[in-house]
Amino acid sequence: MEPDFERRLIRSMSGCSSLSSSPFSSPISSPSPIKHSDRFIPLRSVSQPSAFFIDQEQIHKGPMSDRKSSRDTSTSTSTTATNTGANPSSSNGTTTTAADRAKDLLTYQALLQNEMFGTQIDCLYDEQHISNAYSNINSNNQHSTGMTNQTGTNDTNNTGGVGGGGAITTTTLIGQGLGGQIHTTAISGINGILTPSPGFLSQSSQQRLPYNNSNSNLLRSRDPNTIFRYSARRNMDDLHFSPYSLSPLSPASIRLLRSPRKQLRKIPKTPFKVLDAPELQDDFYLNLVDWSSTNILAVGLNASVYLWNANTSNVTRLCDLQTESDTVTSVAWSDRGQYVAVGTHKGIVQIWDAATNRKTVSFPRHTARVGALAWNDLCIYSGSRDRFILQNDTRSNKQERKLAGHRQEVCGLKWSPDRQLLASGGNDNRLLVWNQSCSNPIQVYTDHTAAVKAIAWSPHQQGLLASGGGTADRHIRFWNTLTAQNLQSIDTGSQVCNLAWSKHSNELVSTHGYSQHQIVVWKYPSMLQLARLTGHTFRVLYLAVSPDGESIVTGAGDETLRFWNVFTKCRANKESDSVLNLFNKIR
Repeated sequence: MEPDFERRLIRSMSGCSSLSSSPFSSPISSPSPIKHSDRFIPLRSVSQPSAFFIDQEQIHKGPMSDRKSSRDTSTSTSTTATNTGANPSSSNGTTTTAADRAKDLLTYQALLQNEMFGTQIDCLYDEQHISNAYSNINSNNQHSTGMTNQTGTNDTNNTGGVGGGGAITTTTLIGQGLGGQIHTTAISGINGILTPSPGFLSQSSQQRLPYNNSNSNLLRSRDPNTIFRYSARRNMDDLHFSPYSLSPLSPASIRLLRSPRKQLRKIPKTPFKVLDAPELQDDFYLNLVDWSSTNILAVGLNASVYLWNANTSNVTRLCDLQTESDTVTSVAWSDRGQYVAVGTHKGIVQIWDAATNRKTVSFPRHTARVGALAWNDLCIYSGSRDRFILQNDTRSNKQERKLAGHRQEVCGLKWSPDRQLLASGGNDNRLLVWNQSCSNPIQVYTDHTAAVKAIAWSPHQQGLLASGGGTADRHIRFWNTLTAQNLQSIDTGSQVCNLAWSKHSNELVSTHGYSQHQIVVWKYPSMLQLARLTGHTFRVLYLAVSPDGESIVTGAGDETLRFWNVFTKCRANKESDSVLNLFNKIR
Protein backbone atom coordinates (compact mmCIF):
# COMPACT_ATOMS: atom_id res chain seq x y z
CA MET A 1 0.00 0.00 0.00
CA GLU A 2 1.28 3.46 -0.86
CA PRO A 3 2.28 5.60 2.12
CA ASP A 4 0.10 8.47 0.87
CA PHE A 5 -3.03 6.33 0.77
CA GLU A 6 -2.32 4.76 4.14
CA ARG A 7 -1.84 8.20 5.70
CA ARG A 8 -5.13 9.50 4.29
CA LEU A 9 -6.93 6.29 5.32
CA ILE A 10 -5.76 6.66 8.93
CA ARG A 11 -6.81 10.30 8.95
CA SER A 12 -10.23 9.47 7.60
CA MET A 13 -10.82 6.75 10.24
CA SER A 14 -9.67 9.14 12.96
CA GLY A 15 -12.23 11.72 11.84
CA CYS A 16 -9.76 14.31 10.53
CA SER A 17 -10.71 14.30 6.85
CA SER A 18 -12.56 12.29 4.26
CA LEU A 19 -11.05 9.67 2.07
CA SER A 20 -11.54 11.63 -1.10
CA SER A 21 -9.73 14.75 0.17
CA SER A 22 -6.02 15.12 0.68
CA PRO A 23 -3.94 17.90 2.24
CA PHE A 24 -1.72 17.81 -0.83
CA SER A 25 -4.51 18.32 -3.40
CA SER A 26 -5.88 21.66 -4.57
CA PRO A 27 -9.38 22.51 -5.82
CA ILE A 28 -8.00 23.20 -9.27
CA SER A 29 -5.97 20.05 -9.80
CA SER A 30 -7.83 16.78 -9.90
CA PRO A 31 -6.81 14.18 -7.29
CA SER A 32 -4.63 11.33 -8.38
CA PRO A 33 -6.31 7.97 -8.77
CA ILE A 34 -6.30 5.84 -5.62
CA LYS A 35 -4.54 2.51 -5.84
CA HIS A 36 -6.08 -0.13 -3.58
CA SER A 37 -4.08 -3.02 -2.19
CA ASP A 38 -5.13 -6.65 -2.01
CA ARG A 39 -4.07 -6.92 1.64
CA PHE A 40 -5.73 -5.68 4.81
CA ILE A 41 -3.44 -3.44 6.86
CA PRO A 42 -4.68 -3.07 10.46
CA LEU A 43 -4.91 0.44 11.81
CA ARG A 44 -2.24 1.01 14.39
CA SER A 45 -3.14 4.57 15.34
CA VAL A 46 -6.66 3.92 16.56
CA SER A 47 -6.84 3.26 20.28
CA GLN A 48 -10.49 2.21 20.56
CA PRO A 49 -11.43 -1.26 19.33
CA SER A 50 -14.93 0.02 18.54
CA ALA A 51 -13.42 2.00 15.67
CA PHE A 52 -12.87 -1.26 13.82
CA PHE A 53 -16.56 -2.05 13.84
CA ILE A 54 -19.36 -0.72 11.72
CA ASP A 55 -22.21 1.21 13.24
CA GLN A 56 -25.63 -0.42 13.16
CA GLU A 57 -27.17 2.53 11.36
CA GLN A 58 -24.56 2.23 8.62
CA ILE A 59 -25.19 -1.50 8.28
CA HIS A 60 -28.92 -1.18 7.83
CA LYS A 61 -28.80 1.92 5.62
CA GLY A 62 -29.65 1.25 2.03
CA PRO A 63 -28.62 3.19 -1.08
CA MET A 64 -31.70 5.41 -0.72
CA SER A 65 -31.17 6.25 2.94
CA ASP A 66 -29.40 9.54 2.27
CA ARG A 67 -32.21 10.73 0.03
CA LYS A 68 -34.84 9.83 2.60
CA SER A 69 -33.02 11.37 5.56
CA SER A 70 -34.42 14.86 5.08
CA ARG A 71 -37.93 13.56 4.50
CA ASP A 72 -37.75 11.33 7.58
CA THR A 73 -36.53 14.26 9.65
CA SER A 74 -39.38 16.49 8.54
CA THR A 75 -42.03 13.87 9.28
CA SER A 76 -40.59 12.57 12.55
CA THR A 77 -42.85 14.77 14.68
CA SER A 78 -46.04 13.70 12.98
CA THR A 79 -45.00 10.06 13.00
CA THR A 80 -44.35 10.15 16.74
CA ALA A 81 -47.74 11.66 17.39
CA THR A 82 -49.43 9.04 15.25
CA ASN A 83 -47.62 6.12 16.84
CA THR A 84 -48.75 7.14 20.31
CA GLY A 85 -52.09 5.43 19.82
CA ALA A 86 -50.83 2.68 17.53
CA ASN A 87 -51.56 -0.98 17.88
CA PRO A 88 -49.28 -2.68 20.44
CA SER A 89 -48.73 -5.57 18.09
CA SER A 90 -47.03 -3.34 15.54
CA SER A 91 -44.74 -1.87 18.16
CA ASN A 92 -43.83 -5.33 19.40
CA GLY A 93 -42.97 -6.37 15.87
CA THR A 94 -40.77 -3.33 15.46
CA THR A 95 -39.05 -4.03 18.77
CA THR A 96 -38.45 -7.66 17.81
CA THR A 97 -36.98 -6.65 14.46
CA ALA A 98 -34.73 -4.10 16.12
CA ALA A 99 -33.60 -6.66 18.66
CA ASP A 100 -32.79 -9.16 15.91
CA ARG A 101 -30.79 -6.53 14.05
CA ALA A 102 -28.94 -5.63 17.22
CA LYS A 103 -28.04 -9.29 17.80
CA ASP A 104 -26.84 -9.60 14.21
CA LEU A 105 -24.61 -6.59 14.74
CA LEU A 106 -23.23 -8.01 17.98
CA THR A 107 -22.54 -11.33 16.29
CA TYR A 108 -20.67 -9.52 13.52
CA GLN A 109 -18.74 -7.58 16.13
CA ALA A 110 -17.86 -10.78 18.02
CA LEU A 111 -16.58 -12.37 14.82
CA LEU A 112 -14.30 -9.39 14.21
CA GLN A 113 -12.99 -9.58 17.76
CA ASN A 114 -12.27 -13.28 17.39
CA GLU A 115 -10.34 -12.88 14.16
CA MET A 116 -8.50 -9.65 15.03
CA PHE A 117 -7.92 -9.83 18.79
CA GLY A 118 -8.24 -13.55 19.56
CA THR A 119 -10.93 -13.06 22.22
CA GLN A 120 -12.40 -16.56 21.54
CA ILE A 121 -16.06 -15.55 21.93
CA ASP A 122 -18.12 -18.61 21.04
CA CYS A 123 -21.56 -18.03 22.61
CA LEU A 124 -24.10 -15.22 22.40
CA TYR A 125 -26.64 -15.16 25.20
CA ASP A 126 -29.11 -12.56 26.41
CA GLU A 127 -29.20 -11.20 29.93
CA GLN A 128 -32.13 -13.42 30.95
CA HIS A 129 -30.09 -16.53 30.24
CA ILE A 130 -27.09 -15.25 32.13
CA SER A 131 -29.18 -14.21 35.14
CA ASN A 132 -30.75 -17.67 35.25
CA ALA A 133 -27.40 -19.44 34.94
CA TYR A 134 -25.63 -17.26 37.51
CA SER A 135 -28.41 -15.96 39.74
CA ASN A 136 -26.16 -15.66 42.80
CA ILE A 137 -24.62 -12.40 41.53
CA ASN A 138 -26.75 -9.35 40.68
CA SER A 139 -24.49 -8.17 37.90
CA ASN A 140 -27.28 -7.01 35.64
CA ASN A 141 -28.33 -4.18 37.98
CA GLN A 142 -24.80 -2.90 38.27
CA HIS A 143 -24.26 -3.04 34.54
CA SER A 144 -27.51 -1.19 33.88
CA THR A 145 -26.54 1.46 36.43
CA GLY A 146 -23.22 2.01 34.69
CA MET A 147 -24.91 2.48 31.34
CA THR A 148 -27.49 4.84 32.84
CA ASN A 149 -24.79 7.10 34.23
CA GLN A 150 -23.18 7.37 30.80
CA THR A 151 -26.33 8.26 28.91
CA GLY A 152 -27.89 10.50 31.54
CA THR A 153 -31.32 8.83 31.38
CA ASN A 154 -33.33 6.78 33.86
CA ASP A 155 -34.93 4.45 31.32
CA THR A 156 -33.17 1.07 31.50
CA ASN A 157 -36.12 -1.14 30.59
CA ASN A 158 -36.11 -0.43 26.86
CA THR A 159 -35.44 -3.61 24.93
CA GLY A 160 -35.22 -2.14 21.49
CA GLY A 161 -32.32 -2.26 19.08
CA VAL A 162 -29.05 -0.41 19.31
CA GLY A 163 -28.88 3.07 17.97
CA GLY A 164 -32.41 4.45 18.02
CA GLY A 165 -33.58 6.96 20.58
CA GLY A 166 -31.17 5.97 23.30
CA ALA A 167 -32.31 2.36 23.39
CA ILE A 168 -30.05 -0.04 25.25
CA THR A 169 -29.43 -3.66 24.32
CA THR A 170 -27.07 -5.75 26.43
CA THR A 171 -25.88 -9.14 25.26
CA THR A 172 -23.23 -11.31 26.87
CA LEU A 173 -20.59 -13.04 24.82
CA ILE A 174 -18.97 -16.05 26.45
CA GLY A 175 -15.78 -17.59 25.21
CA GLN A 176 -12.39 -18.98 26.10
CA GLY A 177 -9.59 -16.49 26.06
CA LEU A 178 -5.89 -16.90 25.56
CA GLY A 179 -4.05 -18.98 28.09
CA GLY A 180 -6.95 -21.31 28.77
CA GLN A 181 -8.94 -18.95 31.02
CA ILE A 182 -12.64 -18.43 30.49
CA HIS A 183 -13.66 -14.82 29.86
CA THR A 184 -16.97 -13.10 29.40
CA THR A 185 -17.35 -9.85 27.52
CA ALA A 186 -20.55 -7.86 27.72
CA ILE A 187 -21.09 -5.54 24.77
CA SER A 188 -23.68 -2.82 25.13
CA GLY A 189 -24.95 -0.54 22.42
CA ILE A 190 -25.90 3.01 23.28
CA ASN A 191 -27.00 5.33 20.47
CA GLY A 192 -25.12 3.30 17.90
CA ILE A 193 -21.80 3.36 19.82
CA LEU A 194 -20.56 -0.11 20.74
CA THR A 195 -18.23 -0.32 23.73
CA PRO A 196 -16.87 -3.46 25.39
CA SER A 197 -16.93 -4.00 29.13
CA PRO A 198 -14.71 -6.46 31.03
CA GLY A 199 -15.69 -9.46 33.10
CA PHE A 200 -14.66 -13.06 33.63
CA LEU A 201 -16.15 -16.35 34.78
CA SER A 202 -14.33 -17.93 37.68
CA GLN A 203 -13.71 -21.64 37.25
CA SER A 204 -13.74 -22.27 41.00
CA SER A 205 -16.92 -20.48 42.00
CA GLN A 206 -18.57 -20.47 38.55
CA GLN A 207 -20.13 -17.09 39.37
CA ARG A 208 -20.26 -14.04 37.20
CA LEU A 209 -18.65 -10.94 38.61
CA PRO A 210 -20.01 -7.42 38.11
CA TYR A 211 -19.17 -5.53 34.95
CA ASN A 212 -16.98 -2.45 34.74
CA ASN A 213 -17.22 0.01 31.89
CA SER A 214 -14.31 2.17 33.01
CA ASN A 215 -11.71 0.58 30.75
CA SER A 216 -12.59 1.43 27.16
CA ASN A 217 -9.39 -0.11 25.80
CA LEU A 218 -9.97 -3.57 27.25
CA LEU A 219 -9.15 -5.72 24.28
CA ARG A 220 -5.97 -3.91 23.31
CA SER A 221 -4.72 -3.73 26.89
CA ARG A 222 -5.35 -7.47 27.35
CA ASP A 223 -3.01 -8.42 24.52
CA PRO A 224 -2.00 -5.51 22.28
CA ASN A 225 0.20 -7.60 19.98
CA THR A 226 -2.28 -10.35 19.13
CA ILE A 227 -2.63 -9.15 15.54
CA PHE A 228 1.04 -9.46 14.66
CA ARG A 229 1.92 -12.75 16.31
CA TYR A 230 0.63 -16.27 16.63
CA SER A 231 -2.01 -16.89 19.27
CA ALA A 232 -1.65 -19.35 22.16
CA ARG A 233 -1.82 -23.05 21.50
CA ARG A 234 -5.41 -24.31 21.50
CA ASN A 235 -6.69 -27.63 22.75
CA MET A 236 -8.18 -29.34 19.72
CA ASP A 237 -10.04 -31.87 21.87
CA ASP A 238 -11.91 -29.10 23.66
CA LEU A 239 -12.61 -27.08 20.56
CA HIS A 240 -13.78 -30.03 18.45
CA PHE A 241 -12.14 -28.40 15.48
CA SER A 242 -10.67 -30.34 12.61
CA PRO A 243 -7.13 -29.32 11.59
CA TYR A 244 -8.08 -30.08 7.98
CA SER A 245 -10.88 -27.53 7.87
CA LEU A 246 -10.81 -25.13 4.92
CA SER A 247 -12.70 -22.40 6.77
CA PRO A 248 -10.75 -19.14 7.24
CA LEU A 249 -12.51 -18.54 10.58
CA SER A 250 -11.20 -19.55 13.96
CA PRO A 251 -12.85 -22.39 15.89
CA ALA A 252 -14.52 -19.92 18.27
CA SER A 253 -16.05 -18.02 15.37
CA ILE A 254 -17.34 -21.26 13.87
CA ARG A 255 -18.99 -22.19 17.15
CA LEU A 256 -20.45 -18.70 17.39
CA LEU A 257 -22.07 -19.01 13.98
CA ARG A 258 -23.43 -22.45 14.85
CA SER A 259 -24.83 -21.37 18.21
CA PRO A 260 -28.64 -21.06 18.42
CA ARG A 261 -29.96 -17.55 17.86
CA LYS A 262 -33.43 -18.17 19.26
CA GLN A 263 -34.08 -16.25 22.47
CA LEU A 264 -34.98 -18.22 25.58
CA ARG A 265 -38.61 -18.15 26.57
CA LYS A 266 -39.70 -16.33 29.68
CA ILE A 267 -40.91 -18.43 32.59
CA PRO A 268 -43.09 -16.71 35.23
CA LYS A 269 -41.28 -16.42 38.54
CA THR A 270 -44.47 -16.42 40.63
CA PRO A 271 -47.16 -19.12 40.95
CA PHE A 272 -50.51 -18.47 39.30
CA LYS A 273 -52.40 -20.19 42.14
CA VAL A 274 -51.72 -21.00 45.78
CA LEU A 275 -53.83 -23.40 47.85
CA ASP A 276 -53.69 -24.04 51.57
CA ALA A 277 -52.87 -27.63 52.56
CA PRO A 278 -53.12 -27.88 56.35
CA GLU A 279 -51.29 -30.78 57.99
CA LEU A 280 -49.23 -31.52 54.87
CA GLN A 281 -46.37 -33.52 56.35
CA ASP A 282 -42.75 -32.46 56.03
CA ASP A 283 -41.31 -35.95 55.42
CA PHE A 284 -38.80 -36.65 52.64
CA TYR A 285 -39.85 -40.31 52.24
CA LEU A 286 -43.56 -39.67 51.55
CA ASN A 287 -45.39 -39.01 48.27
CA LEU A 288 -48.63 -37.19 49.07
CA VAL A 289 -49.50 -35.31 45.84
CA ASP A 290 -50.54 -36.69 42.43
CA TRP A 291 -52.37 -35.24 39.41
CA SER A 292 -54.68 -37.49 37.37
CA SER A 293 -55.26 -37.61 33.62
CA THR A 294 -58.79 -36.26 34.27
CA ASN A 295 -57.36 -33.05 35.78
CA ILE A 296 -58.08 -33.91 39.42
CA LEU A 297 -55.46 -33.40 42.12
CA ALA A 298 -55.19 -35.88 45.00
CA VAL A 299 -53.55 -34.70 48.24
CA GLY A 300 -52.95 -36.68 51.40
CA LEU A 301 -53.37 -34.59 54.54
CA ASN A 302 -52.69 -36.45 57.76
CA ALA A 303 -55.40 -39.17 57.87
CA SER A 304 -57.50 -37.96 54.89
CA VAL A 305 -57.24 -37.80 51.13
CA TYR A 306 -58.78 -34.80 49.37
CA LEU A 307 -59.59 -34.40 45.68
CA TRP A 308 -59.38 -30.95 44.06
CA ASN A 309 -60.98 -30.58 40.64
CA ALA A 310 -58.85 -28.19 38.56
CA ASN A 311 -61.75 -27.51 36.18
CA THR A 312 -64.35 -26.52 38.77
CA SER A 313 -62.12 -25.86 41.85
CA ASN A 314 -64.38 -28.15 43.90
CA VAL A 315 -62.85 -30.00 46.86
CA THR A 316 -64.14 -33.37 48.08
CA ARG A 317 -62.84 -35.74 50.72
CA LEU A 318 -62.18 -39.21 49.34
CA CYS A 319 -61.42 -41.11 52.55
CA ASP A 320 -60.69 -40.67 56.23
CA LEU A 321 -58.41 -43.15 58.01
CA GLN A 322 -58.78 -41.58 61.44
CA THR A 323 -61.28 -44.22 62.45
CA GLU A 324 -58.66 -46.87 61.69
CA SER A 325 -55.98 -44.97 63.68
CA ASP A 326 -53.89 -44.72 60.52
CA THR A 327 -52.37 -41.94 58.40
CA VAL A 328 -51.80 -41.45 54.68
CA THR A 329 -48.21 -41.86 53.49
CA SER A 330 -48.61 -41.99 49.68
CA VAL A 331 -51.20 -41.48 46.92
CA ALA A 332 -51.14 -42.39 43.22
CA TRP A 333 -53.68 -42.16 40.39
CA SER A 334 -54.25 -44.98 37.94
CA ASP A 335 -53.39 -44.40 34.29
CA ARG A 336 -56.97 -43.66 33.27
CA GLY A 337 -57.75 -41.55 36.33
CA GLN A 338 -60.48 -43.81 37.69
CA TYR A 339 -58.85 -45.24 40.82
CA VAL A 340 -56.68 -43.79 43.57
CA ALA A 341 -54.16 -45.95 45.41
CA VAL A 342 -53.59 -44.91 49.02
CA GLY A 343 -50.61 -46.15 51.05
CA THR A 344 -50.84 -45.98 54.83
CA HIS A 345 -48.50 -45.89 57.78
CA LYS A 346 -49.53 -49.42 58.83
CA GLY A 347 -48.40 -50.91 55.51
CA ILE A 348 -51.82 -51.19 53.86
CA VAL A 349 -52.48 -50.34 50.20
CA GLN A 350 -56.10 -49.30 49.57
CA ILE A 351 -57.74 -48.82 46.16
CA TRP A 352 -60.52 -46.22 46.00
CA ASP A 353 -62.98 -45.44 43.22
CA ALA A 354 -62.85 -41.67 42.65
CA ALA A 355 -66.31 -41.52 41.06
CA THR A 356 -68.19 -43.26 43.89
CA ASN A 357 -65.81 -42.50 46.80
CA ARG A 358 -65.79 -46.18 47.77
CA LYS A 359 -62.95 -48.53 48.64
CA THR A 360 -62.78 -51.40 46.17
CA VAL A 361 -59.92 -53.53 47.49
CA SER A 362 -57.24 -53.52 50.19
CA PHE A 363 -53.79 -55.17 50.35
CA PRO A 364 -52.45 -55.43 53.95
CA ARG A 365 -49.24 -57.19 53.01
CA HIS A 366 -46.48 -54.75 54.09
CA THR A 367 -45.13 -54.67 57.63
CA ALA A 368 -44.17 -50.97 57.57
CA ARG A 369 -45.33 -47.74 55.98
CA VAL A 370 -45.85 -47.56 52.21
CA GLY A 371 -44.07 -44.48 50.88
CA ALA A 372 -44.02 -45.13 47.11
CA LEU A 373 -46.71 -46.30 44.66
CA ALA A 374 -46.67 -46.91 40.90
CA TRP A 375 -49.42 -48.14 38.56
CA ASN A 376 -48.95 -50.39 35.52
CA ASP A 377 -52.33 -50.88 33.88
CA LEU A 378 -54.47 -52.46 36.66
CA CYS A 379 -51.51 -53.67 38.72
CA ILE A 380 -50.28 -51.59 41.64
CA TYR A 381 -46.63 -51.69 42.77
CA SER A 382 -45.87 -50.54 46.31
CA GLY A 383 -42.53 -49.78 47.99
CA SER A 384 -42.32 -49.91 51.74
CA ARG A 385 -40.07 -49.28 54.67
CA ASP A 386 -39.78 -53.07 55.02
CA ARG A 387 -37.40 -52.92 51.96
CA PHE A 388 -39.72 -54.88 49.63
CA ILE A 389 -41.61 -54.01 46.46
CA LEU A 390 -44.92 -55.86 46.05
CA GLN A 391 -46.97 -56.30 42.89
CA ASN A 392 -50.72 -56.66 43.44
CA ASP A 393 -53.46 -57.17 40.85
CA THR A 394 -56.53 -55.08 41.63
CA ARG A 395 -58.78 -57.49 39.69
CA SER A 396 -57.87 -60.73 41.43
CA ASN A 397 -56.97 -59.35 44.87
CA LYS A 398 -53.81 -61.42 45.08
CA GLN A 399 -50.08 -60.82 45.29
CA GLU A 400 -48.21 -61.68 42.12
CA ARG A 401 -44.57 -60.75 42.79
CA LYS A 402 -42.28 -59.75 45.63
CA LEU A 403 -39.14 -57.86 44.63
CA ALA A 404 -36.27 -57.87 47.11
CA GLY A 405 -33.23 -55.80 46.19
CA HIS A 406 -33.02 -52.80 48.51
CA ARG A 407 -31.35 -52.91 51.90
CA GLN A 408 -33.32 -50.00 53.37
CA GLU A 409 -36.62 -48.19 52.79
CA VAL A 410 -37.93 -47.88 49.22
CA CYS A 411 -38.79 -44.21 48.66
CA GLY A 412 -39.16 -43.90 44.86
CA LEU A 413 -40.94 -45.94 42.14
CA LYS A 414 -41.43 -45.02 38.49
CA TRP A 415 -42.39 -47.00 35.38
CA SER A 416 -40.88 -46.26 31.98
CA PRO A 417 -43.20 -44.75 29.33
CA ASP A 418 -43.42 -48.11 27.49
CA ARG A 419 -44.26 -49.88 30.79
CA GLN A 420 -41.41 -52.36 30.38
CA LEU A 421 -38.94 -51.21 33.05
CA LEU A 422 -39.47 -50.20 36.67
CA ALA A 423 -36.96 -47.93 38.44
CA SER A 424 -36.78 -47.94 42.22
CA GLY A 425 -34.77 -45.76 44.57
CA GLY A 426 -34.04 -46.44 48.20
CA ASN A 427 -32.55 -45.06 51.33
CA ASP A 428 -29.57 -47.37 50.74
CA ASN A 429 -28.34 -44.88 48.07
CA ARG A 430 -29.01 -47.36 45.28
CA LEU A 431 -31.00 -47.09 42.07
CA LEU A 432 -32.38 -50.39 40.73
CA VAL A 433 -34.00 -51.22 37.39
CA TRP A 434 -36.44 -54.13 37.09
CA ASN A 435 -38.30 -55.79 34.23
CA GLN A 436 -41.64 -57.61 34.28
CA SER A 437 -40.27 -61.14 34.09
CA CYS A 438 -37.35 -61.30 36.52
CA SER A 439 -37.49 -61.13 40.32
CA ASN A 440 -33.96 -59.73 40.52
CA PRO A 441 -32.89 -56.27 39.34
CA ILE A 442 -31.35 -56.24 35.88
CA GLN A 443 -29.33 -53.09 36.61
CA VAL A 444 -27.89 -51.63 39.82
CA TYR A 445 -26.47 -48.11 40.06
CA THR A 446 -24.51 -47.13 43.16
CA ASP A 447 -23.11 -43.71 42.24
CA HIS A 448 -25.42 -41.77 44.56
CA THR A 449 -24.19 -41.03 48.06
CA ALA A 450 -27.61 -40.31 49.61
CA ALA A 451 -31.19 -41.54 49.45
CA VAL A 452 -32.67 -41.73 45.94
CA LYS A 453 -36.26 -40.51 45.86
CA ALA A 454 -36.35 -38.36 42.71
CA ILE A 455 -36.77 -40.62 39.65
CA ALA A 456 -38.03 -39.69 36.17
CA TRP A 457 -38.03 -41.45 32.78
CA SER A 458 -37.60 -39.34 29.67
CA PRO A 459 -40.60 -39.45 27.30
CA HIS A 460 -38.40 -38.28 24.40
CA GLN A 461 -35.49 -40.73 24.46
CA GLN A 462 -35.93 -44.43 25.07
CA GLY A 463 -34.04 -45.78 28.06
CA LEU A 464 -33.03 -42.37 29.45
CA LEU A 465 -33.46 -42.26 33.23
CA ALA A 466 -32.85 -39.31 35.57
CA SER A 467 -32.35 -39.65 39.32
CA GLY A 468 -31.60 -37.26 42.15
CA GLY A 469 -29.83 -37.77 45.47
CA GLY A 470 -30.50 -36.46 48.94
CA THR A 471 -28.71 -33.94 51.11
CA ALA A 472 -25.34 -35.70 51.13
CA ASP A 473 -25.37 -36.20 47.34
CA ARG A 474 -27.17 -33.20 45.75
CA HIS A 475 -26.55 -34.55 42.23
CA ILE A 476 -28.88 -35.18 39.30
CA ARG A 477 -27.56 -38.14 37.32
CA PHE A 478 -28.62 -39.41 33.91
CA TRP A 479 -28.46 -43.07 32.95
CA ASN A 480 -28.73 -44.93 29.68
CA THR A 481 -30.55 -48.08 30.73
CA LEU A 482 -30.05 -49.61 27.28
CA THR A 483 -26.28 -49.71 27.77
CA ALA A 484 -26.16 -49.37 31.60
CA GLN A 485 -23.96 -46.27 31.38
CA ASN A 486 -23.80 -43.10 33.44
CA LEU A 487 -24.26 -40.30 30.90
CA GLN A 488 -23.67 -37.21 33.01
CA SER A 489 -24.26 -35.67 36.42
CA ILE A 490 -24.67 -32.15 37.76
CA ASP A 491 -24.29 -30.80 41.27
CA THR A 492 -27.41 -28.82 42.17
CA GLY A 493 -26.10 -27.58 45.51
CA SER A 494 -29.10 -28.81 47.52
CA GLN A 495 -31.19 -31.89 48.28
CA VAL A 496 -33.03 -33.22 45.20
CA CYS A 497 -36.58 -34.16 46.18
CA ASN A 498 -38.41 -34.67 42.85
CA LEU A 499 -37.82 -34.80 39.11
CA ALA A 500 -40.27 -34.54 36.21
CA TRP A 501 -39.80 -34.31 32.44
CA SER A 502 -41.74 -32.06 30.11
CA LYS A 503 -44.09 -33.88 27.75
CA HIS A 504 -43.52 -31.50 24.84
CA SER A 505 -39.88 -30.39 25.07
CA ASN A 506 -36.53 -31.81 26.19
CA GLU A 507 -36.68 -30.08 29.57
CA LEU A 508 -37.10 -31.23 33.14
CA VAL A 509 -37.94 -29.65 36.47
CA SER A 510 -36.44 -30.46 39.84
CA THR A 511 -37.57 -29.52 43.34
CA HIS A 512 -35.09 -29.13 46.15
CA GLY A 513 -34.88 -29.18 49.91
CA TYR A 514 -31.96 -28.34 52.15
CA SER A 515 -30.84 -25.74 51.91
CA GLN A 516 -32.23 -23.58 49.11
CA HIS A 517 -35.88 -24.79 48.81
CA GLN A 518 -36.05 -23.83 45.13
CA ILE A 519 -37.60 -25.15 41.92
CA VAL A 520 -35.29 -25.30 38.89
CA VAL A 521 -36.16 -25.79 35.22
CA TRP A 522 -33.35 -27.40 33.21
CA LYS A 523 -32.62 -27.72 29.51
CA TYR A 524 -31.40 -31.18 28.60
CA PRO A 525 -28.71 -32.22 27.65
CA SER A 526 -26.84 -28.92 28.19
CA MET A 527 -28.33 -28.68 31.72
CA LEU A 528 -28.68 -24.94 31.48
CA GLN A 529 -30.93 -23.39 34.10
CA LEU A 530 -33.91 -21.88 32.32
CA ALA A 531 -35.53 -20.63 35.52
CA ARG A 532 -35.10 -20.73 39.28
CA LEU A 533 -38.39 -20.39 41.17
CA THR A 534 -38.64 -19.60 44.86
CA GLY A 535 -41.58 -19.14 47.18
CA HIS A 536 -41.72 -22.12 49.51
CA THR A 537 -40.20 -21.65 52.95
CA PHE A 538 -39.78 -25.38 53.59
CA ARG A 539 -38.41 -28.26 51.56
CA VAL A 540 -40.27 -28.72 48.27
CA LEU A 541 -41.02 -32.39 48.85
CA TYR A 542 -43.95 -32.97 46.49
CA LEU A 543 -44.34 -32.48 42.75
CA ALA A 544 -46.95 -33.38 40.13
CA VAL A 545 -47.39 -32.44 36.46
CA SER A 546 -50.71 -31.40 34.93
CA PRO A 547 -52.27 -33.69 32.29
CA ASP A 548 -51.62 -31.11 29.54
CA GLY A 549 -47.92 -31.03 30.48
CA GLU A 550 -47.71 -27.25 30.85
CA SER A 551 -48.13 -26.68 34.59
CA ILE A 552 -46.79 -28.24 37.77
CA VAL A 553 -47.93 -28.22 41.38
CA THR A 554 -45.49 -28.28 44.27
CA GLY A 555 -46.08 -28.94 47.94
CA ALA A 556 -43.94 -28.27 50.97
CA GLY A 557 -43.94 -28.38 54.72
CA ASP A 558 -45.17 -24.78 54.80
CA GLU A 559 -48.62 -26.33 54.15
CA THR A 560 -49.15 -24.71 50.75
CA LEU A 561 -49.64 -26.01 47.22
CA ARG A 562 -48.28 -23.73 44.52
CA PHE A 563 -49.09 -23.96 40.81
CA TRP A 564 -46.50 -22.85 38.25
CA ASN A 565 -46.42 -22.47 34.46
CA VAL A 566 -42.97 -23.81 33.59
CA PHE A 567 -43.21 -25.91 30.40
CA THR A 568 -44.00 -25.05 26.81
CA LYS A 569 -47.35 -25.69 25.21
CA CYS A 570 -48.04 -28.60 22.93
CA ARG A 571 -47.14 -27.76 19.34
CA ALA A 572 -49.77 -28.60 16.75
CA ASN A 573 -48.59 -30.92 14.00
CA LYS A 574 -48.69 -29.03 10.72
CA GLU A 575 -49.61 -30.84 7.53
CA SER A 576 -46.85 -31.02 4.98
CA ASP A 577 -47.47 -29.26 1.67
CA SER A 578 -45.10 -31.57 -0.19
CA VAL A 579 -46.29 -33.11 -3.43
CA LEU A 580 -44.96 -36.42 -2.12
CA ASN A 581 -47.64 -36.47 0.59
CA LEU A 582 -50.47 -38.35 -1.11
CA PHE A 583 -52.96 -37.67 1.68
CA ASN A 584 -53.08 -33.96 0.81
CA LYS A 585 -54.38 -34.82 -2.66
CA ILE A 586 -57.26 -37.03 -1.51
CA ARG A 587 -60.67 -35.37 -1.42
